[in-house]
Amino acid sequence: HSHFAEGHQVLSSKAALDRMAGDETQEQKQLHGASNALPEKVLLGYANWCECDNKIVEAVENGVNVVVWFNTNLKKSEKDSKPFVESCTDLKCVGKVAQTLRVKQLPTVHLMSIGGWNSPHPNTEFSGSEWFEAWNKWNRETAAQPEYGFNGFDGIDWDIEGNDNATSPFNKISLETMDLVGEMSQAAKRTGYIVAMAPAQSYLTVASKDYSLELTHQPVAQWQQLDFPYHGRNTYAYLLAKYGSQTFDLVTVQLYEGWSTANYNITQLDQRPSSYVSKLVSKMHTGWEVAFPRLGSQLVSVENTKVIIGLANGWAKESSGKFLFVGGQDLRKAYTQPPSESAKPRGFGFWNIGDEGKSDIFLTKQLNSFLNTRSD
Repeated sequence: HSHFAEGHQVLSSKAALDRMAGDETQEQKQLHGASNALPEKVLLGYANWCECDNKIVEAVENGVNVVVWFNTNLKKSEKDSKPFVESCTDLKCVGKVAQTLRVKQLPTVHLMSIGGWNSPHPNTEFSGSEWFEAWNKWNRETAAQPEYGFNGFDGIDWDIEGNDNATSPFNKISLETMDLVGEMSQAAKRTGYIVAMAPAQSYLTVASKDYSLELTHQPVAQWQQLDFPYHGRNTYAYLLAKYGSQTFDLVTVQLYEGWSTANYNITQLDQRPSSYVSKLVSKMHTGWEVAFPRLGSQLVSVENTKVIIGLANGWAKESSGKFLFVGGQDLRKAYTQPPSESAKPRGFGFWNIGDEGKSDIFLTKQLNSFLNTRSD
């Protein structure tokens, strides 16, 4: 995930069901295992790499209502050359955690991420629709834990990122990979799954109209004496332009990307975190121009009701300024008193649950104090 290392199924409440788009989608959802609508206010927490433990339960009790488990890779099986979903997470444990949350009456959406920093990109020998078929089968037959009443994940979160190794092929997201992601996302959405993406801030940035599939750019922000060739240029904007923003339910912008634009504006230009966030959300909602070589120049936008502000918890405080840390108290206003309705994000998310308590920071509680996703 973009803590850029270099240098480094729950049954919905009646209200949630009523919010669903039509009965047909609901039937499809029941058919395919996913049965959770996204909550109106989102507090999204990433599990750490391969994490499944009681900290997930605690985070949900304290406010998290969307858990993104970490992670899977879409590979070609060495055994039979078929599409293979590789996961390092103990799926039986996920089923048990989901059951515990259900018993505690804490409705929770469970997404599974695809990708992560230093991870291989999806194998493009298979198409997006072939991958969806393989993923859907994996979700229903391997991830699902019927003995714990867990029907599999409610959807996916795209986390395709770069690599520490300068010679890695994964320092670029190929066009084939992008189209695989777009097609698989459309297929997942049609089947009633939730589809989310989590671009590092430079991968979807209102601060630039440049577009590139290379993930080896220097930051846009004018950091002094910095050599950090790990940024993108609106890489994920292609997905929105070609496959439509309606394909994606949530877009988590990682403000904690190493040496991010948000970090620069807040720590170097002394902008107040809440007003920076309001401006960012508003700009994403209105849209910004991106110059694509093939699709031409286009206005790319993400409705404010889909924007999740991606934060770091306590681990970032120990990063000597490389990774932005902003506490919940400094973001309250962006949610409770936005300058306009279209400047209000859907919610907040953070990397990661395993690091809650580091540097004595409990971000879930801080965010829940104004999101009120879980009450006492």
